[in-house]
Amino acid sequence: MNGLLLIERLRKHARIVPNGVAYRQAETGEVWTWKQLDDRSQWLANSLRRQLPAGSVIALIGSNQPKFAAAFLAALRAGMAAFPMAGGPEVKELARRAGAAMILGPRISIEGEGAMSGESQTSSTAALLLTSSGTTGRPKIVRRSAASLNAVIEAMCGSIGFGPADRVLAMAPLHHSYGLEHGLLAPVAAGSAVTLCESFDLATAMREVQSGATILPAVPIMIEALSGCENCGAMTKLRKVYSAGGPLPLAIAEKFTRQLGVRVGQVYGATEIGSVTFSDPDSPDFNPRSVGRMMTGVELRLIDDQVAIRAASMFDGYLDERESPTIDGFFPTGDLGELDAAGNLLITGRIKLLIDVGGKKVNPLEVEEVLSRHPQVGACVVVPMPVAATVTRLKALVVPRRGGEAPRPEDLRAFARRRLSPYKLPRIFEMRDSLPTSATGKVLREMVKE
Repeated sequence: MNGLLLIERLRKHARIVPNGVAYRQAETGEVWTWKQLDDRSQWLANSLRRQLPAGSVIALIGSNQPKFAAAFLAALRAGMAAFPMAGGPEVKELARRAGAAMILGPRISIEGEGAMSGESQTSSTAALLLTSSGTTGRPKIVRRSAASLNAVIEAMCGSIGFGPADRVLAMAPLHHSYGLEHGLLAPVAAGSAVTLCESFDLATAMREVQSGATILPAVPIMIEALSGCENCGAMTKLRKVYSAGGPLPLAIAEKFTRQLGVRVGQVYGATEIGSVTFSDPDSPDFNPRSVGRMMTGVELRLIDDQVAIRAASMFDGYLDERESPTIDGFFPTGDLGELDAAGNLLITGRIKLLIDVGGKKVNPLEVEEVLSRHPQVGACVVVPMPVAATVTRLKALVVPRRGGEAPRPEDLRAFARRRLSPYKLPRIFEMRDSLPTSATGKVLREMVKE
Protein backbone atom coordinates (compact mmCIF):
# COMPACT_ATOMS: atom_id res chain seq x y z
CA MET A 1 0.00 0.00 0.00
CA ASN A 2 1.54 3.31 -1.10
CA GLY A 3 -0.66 5.77 0.77
CA LEU A 4 -1.76 6.23 4.35
CA LEU A 5 -4.71 3.94 4.99
CA LEU A 6 -5.93 6.30 7.67
CA ILE A 7 -6.21 9.28 5.29
CA GLU A 8 -7.63 7.24 2.43
CA ARG A 9 -10.41 5.96 4.68
CA LEU A 10 -11.08 9.42 6.13
CA ARG A 11 -11.58 10.84 2.65
CA LYS A 12 -13.88 7.93 1.80
CA HIS A 13 -16.07 8.49 4.89
CA ALA A 14 -16.28 12.23 4.12
CA ARG A 15 -17.46 11.40 0.63
CA ILE A 16 -19.94 8.60 1.43
CA VAL A 17 -21.33 9.67 4.85
CA PRO A 18 -20.38 13.37 5.11
CA ASN A 19 -22.84 14.09 7.92
CA GLY A 20 -22.03 10.99 9.94
CA VAL A 21 -20.51 11.55 13.38
CA ALA A 22 -16.75 11.18 13.50
CA TYR A 23 -16.10 12.65 16.95
CA ARG A 24 -18.22 13.84 19.84
CA GLN A 25 -16.90 15.52 22.99
CA ALA A 26 -18.48 13.92 26.05
CA GLU A 27 -18.09 16.94 28.31
CA THR A 28 -19.55 19.54 25.92
CA GLY A 29 -21.55 17.57 23.39
CA GLU A 30 -19.58 19.17 20.51
CA VAL A 31 -19.87 17.07 17.35
CA TRP A 32 -17.59 16.87 14.33
CA THR A 33 -18.87 15.12 11.22
CA TRP A 34 -16.65 13.17 8.85
CA LYS A 35 -16.77 16.05 6.37
CA GLN A 36 -15.74 18.56 9.04
CA LEU A 37 -12.88 16.35 10.22
CA ASP A 38 -11.72 15.86 6.65
CA ASP A 39 -12.03 19.52 5.65
CA ARG A 40 -10.42 20.94 8.77
CA SER A 41 -7.51 18.52 8.82
CA GLN A 42 -6.92 19.18 5.12
CA TRP A 43 -7.01 22.95 5.67
CA LEU A 44 -4.37 22.71 8.39
CA ALA A 45 -2.30 20.30 6.29
CA ASN A 46 -2.23 22.83 3.47
CA SER A 47 -1.15 25.52 5.94
CA LEU A 48 1.66 23.31 7.26
CA ARG A 49 2.88 22.55 3.73
CA ARG A 50 3.15 26.25 2.96
CA GLN A 51 5.34 26.81 6.00
CA LEU A 52 7.49 23.69 6.34
CA PRO A 53 9.14 21.04 4.16
CA ALA A 54 7.91 17.45 4.04
CA GLY A 55 9.31 15.32 6.82
CA SER A 56 9.32 18.11 9.42
CA VAL A 57 8.43 17.17 13.00
CA ILE A 58 5.25 18.71 14.43
CA ALA A 59 4.86 18.51 18.21
CA LEU A 60 1.18 18.28 19.17
CA ILE A 61 0.24 19.32 22.69
CA GLY A 62 -3.31 18.60 23.66
CA SER A 63 -5.91 16.35 25.18
CA ASN A 64 -8.84 14.25 24.04
CA GLN A 65 -10.57 16.78 21.83
CA PRO A 66 -11.66 16.61 18.18
CA LYS A 67 -9.26 19.39 17.18
CA PHE A 68 -6.33 17.36 18.55
CA ALA A 69 -7.38 14.48 16.29
CA ALA A 70 -7.67 16.91 13.36
CA ALA A 71 -4.20 18.34 14.04
CA PHE A 72 -2.72 14.83 14.18
CA LEU A 73 -4.35 13.91 10.87
CA ALA A 74 -3.19 17.20 9.35
CA ALA A 75 0.43 16.54 10.21
CA LEU A 76 0.26 13.14 8.51
CA ARG A 77 -1.56 14.59 5.47
CA ALA A 78 1.19 17.17 5.12
CA GLY A 79 3.78 14.38 4.99
CA MET A 80 5.22 15.29 8.37
CA ALA A 81 6.04 13.46 11.59
CA ALA A 82 3.33 13.93 14.20
CA PHE A 83 4.68 13.94 17.76
CA PRO A 84 1.77 13.85 20.27
CA MET A 85 2.70 14.89 23.80
CA ALA A 86 0.81 15.45 27.02
CA GLY A 87 2.38 18.79 27.82
CA GLY A 88 4.20 19.58 31.03
CA PRO A 89 7.79 20.51 31.87
CA GLU A 90 9.29 17.90 29.52
CA VAL A 91 7.83 19.37 26.32
CA LYS A 92 10.63 21.74 25.37
CA GLU A 93 13.37 19.18 25.90
CA LEU A 94 11.51 16.46 23.97
CA ALA A 95 10.75 18.88 21.13
CA ARG A 96 14.42 19.87 21.00
CA ARG A 97 15.58 16.26 20.91
CA ALA A 98 13.11 15.47 18.13
CA GLY A 99 14.11 18.53 16.12
CA ALA A 100 10.52 19.77 16.10
CA ALA A 101 9.94 22.58 13.61
CA MET A 102 6.63 23.62 15.19
CA ILE A 103 4.65 23.10 18.38
CA LEU A 104 0.87 23.18 18.05
CA GLY A 105 -0.83 23.78 21.39
CA PRO A 106 -4.36 23.08 22.65
CA ARG A 107 -5.62 26.52 21.59
CA ILE A 108 -4.95 25.93 17.91
CA SER A 109 -7.76 27.15 15.66
CA ILE A 110 -8.90 24.76 12.91
CA GLU A 111 -11.79 26.38 11.11
CA GLY A 112 -10.93 26.57 7.42
CA GLU A 113 -11.70 24.27 4.52
CA GLY A 114 -9.13 23.08 2.01
CA ALA A 115 -9.05 21.32 -1.31
CA MET A 116 -7.65 17.79 -1.42
CA SER A 117 -4.10 18.08 -2.65
CA GLY A 118 -0.58 16.81 -2.27
CA GLU A 119 -1.16 13.67 -0.22
CA SER A 120 0.13 11.15 -2.75
CA GLN A 121 3.43 13.00 -2.99
CA THR A 122 4.04 13.33 0.75
CA SER A 123 2.58 10.19 2.35
CA SER A 124 5.95 8.44 2.22
CA THR A 125 7.42 11.05 4.59
CA ALA A 126 4.57 10.88 7.12
CA ALA A 127 5.48 9.30 10.45
CA LEU A 128 4.55 9.06 14.11
CA LEU A 129 6.82 9.92 17.03
CA LEU A 130 5.99 8.85 20.57
CA THR A 131 7.82 8.81 23.86
CA SER A 132 8.65 5.52 25.49
CA SER A 133 9.87 5.20 29.05
CA GLY A 134 12.66 2.90 27.92
CA THR A 135 15.19 1.48 30.37
CA THR A 136 17.39 4.55 30.91
CA GLY A 137 16.77 7.64 32.98
CA ARG A 138 15.20 9.76 30.25
CA PRO A 139 12.29 8.91 27.92
CA LYS A 140 13.19 7.58 24.49
CA ILE A 141 11.63 8.89 21.29
CA VAL A 142 10.15 6.16 19.10
CA ARG A 143 9.69 6.63 15.35
CA ARG A 144 7.01 4.66 13.51
CA SER A 145 6.56 4.90 9.75
CA ALA A 146 3.40 5.21 7.67
CA ALA A 147 3.70 1.50 6.89
CA SER A 148 3.75 0.75 10.62
CA LEU A 149 0.51 2.71 11.10
CA ASN A 150 -1.14 0.92 8.18
CA ALA A 151 -0.16 -2.44 9.67
CA VAL A 152 -1.47 -1.76 13.18
CA ILE A 153 -4.74 -0.37 11.78
CA GLU A 154 -5.36 -3.50 9.72
CA ALA A 155 -4.40 -5.77 12.63
CA MET A 156 -6.71 -4.03 15.12
CA CYS A 157 -9.66 -3.74 12.75
CA GLY A 158 -9.32 -7.40 11.84
CA SER A 159 -8.89 -8.72 15.38
CA ILE A 160 -11.15 -6.43 17.42
CA GLY A 161 -13.65 -5.74 14.66
CA PHE A 162 -14.12 -1.96 14.61
CA GLY A 163 -16.89 -1.05 12.18
CA PRO A 164 -19.02 1.87 10.95
CA ALA A 165 -21.87 0.92 13.29
CA ASP A 166 -19.67 1.20 16.37
CA ARG A 167 -19.33 4.01 18.86
CA VAL A 168 -16.02 3.96 20.67
CA LEU A 169 -15.76 5.44 24.14
CA ALA A 170 -12.21 6.85 24.21
CA MET A 171 -11.01 7.71 27.71
CA ALA A 172 -7.34 6.76 27.35
CA PRO A 173 -5.26 9.81 26.29
CA LEU A 174 -4.69 10.22 22.56
CA HIS A 175 -1.08 11.26 23.13
CA HIS A 176 -0.24 7.72 24.31
CA SER A 177 0.19 4.77 21.98
CA TYR A 178 -2.78 2.80 23.32
CA GLY A 179 -5.18 5.74 23.36
CA LEU A 180 -4.05 6.91 19.93
CA GLU A 181 -4.44 3.50 18.30
CA HIS A 182 -7.84 2.71 19.82
CA GLY A 183 -9.31 6.22 19.93
CA LEU A 184 -8.07 7.50 16.57
CA LEU A 185 -6.20 5.16 14.21
CA ALA A 186 -8.53 2.14 14.21
CA PRO A 187 -11.90 3.92 14.60
CA VAL A 188 -11.16 6.60 11.99
CA ALA A 189 -9.99 3.96 9.53
CA ALA A 190 -13.08 1.82 10.23
CA GLY A 191 -15.56 4.69 10.20
CA SER A 192 -16.52 4.23 13.86
CA ALA A 193 -17.89 7.21 15.76
CA VAL A 194 -15.74 8.18 18.74
CA THR A 195 -16.87 9.80 21.97
CA LEU A 196 -13.90 11.54 23.58
CA CYS A 197 -13.51 12.05 27.33
CA GLU A 198 -10.80 14.50 28.37
CA SER A 199 -10.11 12.40 31.45
CA PHE A 200 -11.67 9.49 33.25
CA ASP A 201 -14.70 10.57 35.23
CA LEU A 202 -16.91 7.76 36.51
CA ALA A 203 -20.22 9.61 36.16
CA THR A 204 -19.41 10.67 32.58
CA ALA A 205 -18.15 7.20 31.68
CA MET A 206 -21.25 5.52 33.10
CA ARG A 207 -23.53 7.91 31.24
CA GLU A 208 -21.77 7.18 27.95
CA VAL A 209 -21.76 3.43 28.59
CA GLN A 210 -25.51 3.57 29.14
CA SER A 211 -26.22 5.76 26.12
CA GLY A 212 -24.88 3.71 23.25
CA ALA A 213 -21.14 3.05 23.44
CA THR A 214 -20.31 -0.29 21.81
CA ILE A 215 -16.51 -0.52 22.17
CA LEU A 216 -14.65 0.40 25.34
CA PRO A 217 -10.83 0.43 25.34
CA ALA A 218 -9.92 0.81 29.01
CA VAL A 219 -7.19 0.38 31.60
CA PRO A 220 -7.61 -1.69 34.79
CA ILE A 221 -8.50 1.22 37.05
CA MET A 222 -11.40 2.14 34.71
CA ILE A 223 -12.68 -1.44 34.66
CA GLU A 224 -12.58 -1.53 38.46
CA ALA A 225 -14.47 1.75 38.80
CA LEU A 226 -17.14 0.79 36.28
CA SER A 227 -17.63 -2.60 37.92
CA GLY A 228 -19.24 -0.79 40.84
CA CYS A 229 -22.35 -0.08 38.76
CA GLU A 230 -25.03 -2.50 39.91
CA ASN A 231 -27.54 -4.08 37.52
CA CYS A 232 -26.39 -2.05 34.52
CA GLY A 233 -26.34 -4.93 32.04
CA ALA A 234 -29.73 -4.13 30.50
CA MET A 235 -28.71 -0.49 30.07
CA THR A 236 -25.70 -1.00 27.83
CA LYS A 237 -24.97 -1.84 24.20
CA LEU A 238 -21.33 -2.66 24.85
CA ARG A 239 -20.11 -5.52 22.70
CA LYS A 240 -16.33 -5.26 23.11
CA VAL A 241 -14.63 -4.26 26.35
CA TYR A 242 -10.94 -4.74 26.86
CA SER A 243 -8.14 -3.57 29.10
CA ALA A 244 -4.47 -2.73 28.53
CA GLY A 245 -1.59 -0.94 30.17
CA GLY A 246 -1.15 -3.36 33.08
CA PRO A 247 -2.37 -6.64 34.57
CA LEU A 248 -6.15 -6.92 34.96
CA PRO A 249 -7.01 -8.88 38.14
CA LEU A 250 -9.41 -11.72 37.36
CA ALA A 251 -11.69 -10.84 40.27
CA ILE A 252 -12.24 -7.34 38.88
CA ALA A 253 -12.93 -8.64 35.36
CA GLU A 254 -15.46 -11.10 36.77
CA LYS A 255 -17.17 -8.39 38.83
CA PHE A 256 -17.46 -6.18 35.74
CA THR A 257 -19.09 -9.06 33.88
CA ARG A 258 -21.58 -9.68 36.70
CA GLN A 259 -22.57 -6.03 36.88
CA LEU A 260 -22.63 -5.08 33.20
CA GLY A 261 -23.12 -8.43 31.51
CA VAL A 262 -20.05 -8.10 29.25
CA ARG A 263 -16.88 -10.15 29.48
CA VAL A 264 -13.61 -8.22 29.49
CA GLY A 265 -10.77 -9.01 27.10
CA GLN A 266 -7.23 -7.71 27.10
CA VAL A 267 -4.89 -6.08 24.58
CA TYR A 268 -1.13 -6.29 24.81
CA GLY A 269 1.41 -4.08 23.11
CA ALA A 270 4.06 -1.42 23.53
CA THR A 271 4.88 1.98 22.10
CA GLU A 272 7.59 0.40 19.96
CA ILE A 273 5.39 -2.31 18.41
CA GLY A 274 1.82 -1.10 18.73
CA SER A 275 -1.07 -3.36 19.78
CA VAL A 276 -0.07 -6.93 18.97
CA THR A 277 -2.39 -9.32 20.85
CA PHE A 278 -6.10 -9.46 21.63
CA SER A 279 -7.86 -11.70 24.11
CA ASP A 280 -11.30 -11.96 22.50
CA PRO A 281 -14.07 -12.90 24.98
CA ASP A 282 -16.11 -14.25 22.05
CA SER A 283 -13.42 -16.78 21.14
CA PRO A 284 -14.06 -20.41 22.16
CA ASP A 285 -10.47 -20.51 23.49
CA PHE A 286 -10.85 -17.32 25.56
CA ASN A 287 -8.61 -17.34 28.62
CA PRO A 288 -9.44 -14.39 30.93
CA ARG A 289 -5.98 -14.59 32.51
CA SER A 290 -4.23 -14.12 29.17
CA VAL A 291 -3.64 -11.19 26.84
CA GLY A 292 -4.77 -13.37 23.95
CA ARG A 293 -3.40 -14.46 20.63
CA MET A 294 -1.19 -12.65 18.17
CA MET A 295 -2.98 -10.30 15.80
CA THR A 296 -2.53 -10.78 12.06
CA GLY A 297 1.06 -10.33 10.92
CA VAL A 298 2.53 -10.61 14.42
CA GLU A 299 5.19 -13.16 15.39
CA LEU A 300 6.08 -14.12 18.95
CA ARG A 301 9.29 -15.58 20.27
CA LEU A 302 10.13 -16.38 23.89
CA ILE A 303 13.80 -15.63 24.52
CA ASP A 304 14.73 -16.96 27.97
CA ASP A 305 11.03 -16.57 28.83
CA GLN A 306 11.07 -12.92 27.72
CA VAL A 307 8.38 -11.92 25.24
CA ALA A 308 9.89 -10.76 21.95
CA ILE A 309 7.76 -9.53 19.05
CA ARG A 310 8.24 -9.06 15.33
CA ALA A 311 5.50 -7.31 13.37
CA ALA A 312 4.92 -4.96 10.47
CA SER A 313 3.72 -2.39 13.02
CA MET A 314 7.17 -2.24 14.65
CA PHE A 315 9.05 1.00 15.01
CA ASP A 316 11.98 2.05 12.84
CA GLY A 317 14.10 2.72 15.91
CA TYR A 318 14.75 5.29 18.61
CA LEU A 319 15.25 8.77 17.23
CA ASP A 320 18.49 9.63 18.99
CA GLU A 321 20.06 6.20 19.39
CA ARG A 322 22.02 4.32 16.74
CA GLU A 323 22.03 0.80 18.14
CA SER A 324 19.10 -1.45 17.26
CA PRO A 325 17.24 -2.83 20.28
CA THR A 326 16.03 -5.89 18.35
CA ILE A 327 17.32 -9.45 18.48
CA ASP A 328 17.20 -11.17 15.08
CA GLY A 329 14.45 -8.75 14.12
CA PHE A 330 12.42 -9.33 17.30
CA PHE A 331 11.81 -6.58 19.85
CA PRO A 332 12.35 -7.74 23.46
CA THR A 333 9.50 -6.23 25.45
CA GLY A 334 10.94 -6.68 28.93
CA ASP A 335 7.94 -8.82 29.92
CA LEU A 336 8.14 -12.48 30.91
CA GLY A 337 5.53 -14.77 29.44
CA GLU A 338 4.33 -18.22 28.49
CA LEU A 339 1.75 -19.74 26.14
CA ASP A 340 -1.25 -21.81 27.18
CA ALA A 341 -2.41 -24.89 25.27
CA ALA A 342 -4.54 -22.77 22.92
CA GLY A 343 -1.70 -20.39 22.05
CA ASN A 344 -2.82 -17.53 24.30
CA LEU A 345 -0.04 -15.42 25.77
CA LEU A 346 0.12 -15.09 29.55
CA ILE A 347 2.32 -12.35 31.01
CA THR A 348 4.03 -13.74 34.09
CA GLY A 349 6.28 -10.88 35.17
CA ARG A 350 8.51 -7.97 34.17
CA ILE A 351 12.21 -7.54 33.92
CA LYS A 352 12.01 -3.83 33.25
CA LEU A 353 11.75 -1.25 35.98
CA LEU A 354 8.67 0.53 34.63
CA ILE A 355 5.89 1.24 37.09
CA ASP A 356 2.28 1.41 35.91
CA VAL A 357 0.49 4.46 37.32
CA GLY A 358 -3.10 4.67 36.10
CA GLY A 359 -2.21 3.07 32.75
CA LYS A 360 0.79 5.34 32.22
CA LYS A 361 4.31 3.96 32.46
CA VAL A 362 6.77 5.71 34.74
CA ASN A 363 10.48 5.00 34.64
CA PRO A 364 11.65 5.37 38.26
CA LEU A 365 15.15 6.24 37.05
CA GLU A 366 13.79 9.42 35.45
CA VAL A 367 12.12 10.49 38.71
CA GLU A 368 15.21 9.58 40.73
CA GLU A 369 17.42 11.64 38.42
CA VAL A 370 15.24 14.69 39.03
CA LEU A 371 15.10 14.25 42.81
CA SER A 372 18.86 13.72 42.99
CA ARG A 373 19.35 17.29 41.72
CA HIS A 374 17.85 18.67 44.94
CA PRO A 375 20.71 20.08 47.06
CA GLN A 376 19.57 18.23 50.19
CA VAL A 377 19.25 14.78 48.58
CA GLY A 378 22.20 12.42 48.86
CA ALA A 379 20.54 9.31 47.39
CA CYS A 380 17.04 8.18 46.51
CA VAL A 381 15.07 5.34 45.01
CA VAL A 382 11.50 5.36 43.68
CA VAL A 383 9.36 2.24 44.16
CA PRO A 384 5.75 1.27 43.42
CA MET A 385 3.24 1.71 46.23
CA PRO A 386 0.10 -0.40 45.66
CA VAL A 387 -2.97 1.25 47.16
CA ALA A 388 -5.63 -1.04 45.61
CA ALA A 389 -5.85 -4.05 43.31
CA THR A 390 -5.60 -1.82 40.22
CA VAL A 391 -4.11 1.37 41.64
CA THR A 392 -0.40 1.97 42.11
CA ARG A 393 1.29 5.17 43.17
CA LEU A 394 4.94 6.12 43.65
CA LYS A 395 6.95 6.32 46.84
CA ALA A 396 10.37 7.94 47.06
CA LEU A 397 12.85 6.76 49.68
CA VAL A 398 15.32 9.55 50.27
CA VAL A 399 18.69 9.60 52.04
CA PRO A 400 19.69 13.18 53.02
CA ARG A 401 22.98 14.55 51.82
CA ARG A 402 25.73 13.71 54.31
CA GLY A 403 26.14 16.36 56.97
CA GLY A 404 23.00 18.22 55.94
CA GLU A 405 19.43 18.51 57.13
CA ALA A 406 16.75 16.21 55.77
CA PRO A 407 14.66 17.87 53.05
CA ARG A 408 10.99 18.48 53.77
CA PRO A 409 8.58 16.35 51.70
CA GLU A 410 6.69 19.45 50.55
CA ASP A 411 9.93 20.99 49.27
CA LEU A 412 10.80 17.82 47.34
CA ARG A 413 7.31 17.66 45.88
CA ALA A 414 7.46 21.28 44.74
CA PHE A 415 10.93 20.73 43.29
CA ALA A 416 9.77 17.68 41.31
CA ARG A 417 6.51 19.30 40.19
CA ARG A 418 8.44 21.96 38.27
CA ARG A 419 10.28 19.25 36.31
CA LEU A 420 7.91 16.31 35.94
CA SER A 421 4.35 15.63 34.80
CA PRO A 422 1.86 15.13 37.66
CA TYR A 423 1.52 11.35 37.26
CA LYS A 424 5.28 10.97 37.76
CA LEU A 425 5.26 12.68 41.16
CA PRO A 426 5.73 10.44 44.23
CA ARG A 427 2.84 10.54 46.66
CA ILE A 428 5.03 9.67 49.64
CA PHE A 429 8.54 10.87 50.50
CA GLU A 430 10.10 8.71 53.17
CA MET A 431 13.43 9.58 54.81
CA ARG A 432 15.99 6.81 55.31
CA ASP A 433 19.43 6.71 56.89
CA SER A 434 20.65 4.46 54.07
CA LEU A 435 19.54 2.25 51.18
CA PRO A 436 20.53 -1.40 50.65
CA THR A 437 23.23 -1.63 47.98
CA SER A 438 25.31 -4.26 46.26
CA ALA A 439 29.08 -4.50 46.47
CA THR A 440 29.30 -2.17 43.47
CA GLY A 441 27.01 0.42 45.05
CA LYS A 442 23.88 -0.40 43.01
CA VAL A 443 20.64 0.01 44.97
CA LEU A 444 18.98 -3.38 45.54
CA ARG A 445 15.46 -2.45 44.50
CA GLU A 446 13.80 -5.72 45.43
CA MET A 447 15.11 -5.42 48.99
CA VAL A 448 13.78 -1.85 49.11
CA LYS A 449 10.32 -3.04 48.01
CA GLU A 450 10.28 -5.79 50.61
